[in-house]
Amino acid sequence: MPNQYALVIEDEPSIRRTVAIFLRGIGFETLTAPDAPSARRLLEYIRPDVIIADERLPGETGHALIDDLRERPELAPTPVVLMSAYGEPADHRADEFLAKPFDPDLLELAIRRHLPENGK
Repeated sequence: MPNQYALVIEDEPSIRRTVAIFLRGIGFETLTAPDAPSARRLLEYIRPDVIIADERLPGETGHALIDDLRERPELAPTPVVLMSAYGEPADHRADEFLAKPFDPDLLELAIRRHLPENGK
């Protein structure tokens, strides 16, 4: 099976590290970004299979970043899981929402639900 790639966008270092370690443990190559501008720079060069984004990012909300990604044809179909400890935004365009602290089993289910069974 080809490698699957995940991008984790999270400003809190311990959460970013925890999510990345979890994703590696279930078979994903993982890249991380601490904010939306860093994520955008990475997305100029990579096409992840899934994006996990925090809602509260420095300078921009996660759902605003997702709105921007949905307007880019090359990124629009990428599954996105939005996470927040402050409730689910009513107008987000993510494929899944998870409350923090997140349940790892629910995160894996949310990701797998939107990926082809055999990867890319």
